Amino acid sequence: MKKLLVLLFVFGLATFLFAQDAPELKVRLGGSVQSMVSYASVDSGDALMGVGLRRVRLRAYASFGKSLKGFIQYSAKSNKVLDARITYIFSPQFNVRIGRFIGAGMKAGGLTSHTSIDIVERPVSAQKWGAMTIGADYRDYGIAFFGKKSMFKYNLTLQNGNGAKNITSSHKSNNDALNATGSGMTVSGMASVTPMKALEVGGYYGVGNKNYNDYTSYSAYLYYQPEKFRIKAELVSITKDPVTSLGYYVFGAYRMTDNLELLGRYEQWDQNTDIDNNEETDITVGATYSMFPNKWKASKITVAYVLQQEDPSIDNNVLYAMFQLIF
Repeated sequence: MKKLLVLLFVFGLATFLFAQDAPELKVRLGGSVQSMVSYASVDSGDALMGVGLRRVRLRAYASFGKSLKGFIQYSAKSNKVLDARITYIFSPQFNVRIGRFIGAGMKAGGLTSHTSIDIVERPVSAQKWGAMTIGADYRDYGIAFFGKKSMFKYNLTLQNGNGAKNITSSHKSNNDALNATGSGMTVSGMASVTPMKALEVGGYYGVGNKNYNDYTSYSAYLYYQPEKFRIKAELVSITKDPVTSLGYYVFGAYRMTDNLELLGRYEQWDQNTDIDNNEETDITVGATYSMFPNKWKASKITVAYVLQQEDPSIDNNVLYAMFQLIF
């Protein structure tokens, strides 16, 4: 049955591609730089200050007509290829993506581009979710089927289950590597609905590869973003038997002027719901100033103050400033 499905897919793809007119190749290069300065006053009484590069990335986009797109993203800071993917656009309602990429998952995780992070860092729950499931960079090797119908969107992703595992095989090999690691996969799915222009409601459910990282996870989110206000909320749960972790965040923003936006976020992370008084609570307030309001993300400065509280009585205070340039 599996072989038949593969043959049908290859045949359908070949028929689709050869039926198209000779496509035009277009290539575009880009990148981003995020530099950060921080000052922290930790519970021990020490004061720490740091200046450095948060992210430095180069990107290449390629397209063959309207049916085939490629994308590569390289991190100069970590000397690593983050994304390398090919997307087949069968129709405006249905696409297939293959390679190393961000699949279905928590909305505030990798699905929120690093250039679109609301404050200085993603919510703690999103960072924990990535590290505990698909990988800290939110990416893995696999194949995804996604599309939309009217106000509905969906994404079904099948991945190896460990972002570091680039598993290949061929008829010339004895597949020892595959047999040694097992044949499981991570299966993730998400769906969303946009009942009105500024409102999006959705959720995710995923099951990990039992051979690499066995887990069950789900999330639900609500984004309401009219012109001047932005409100986001998301809940996520991760179970690695017998431990269940739970986290959530609520974010709000108000655009005071064309260049200035005020920001705030309240979030909580519980590493083990069976243990009392072990939650981490973070309260963040800040502001973003954009040099070019019509291209908000191109050049901006975000300043944020974070009060981190960990039960029973740990308080850490951090002041961040991050500069962003996209080219």
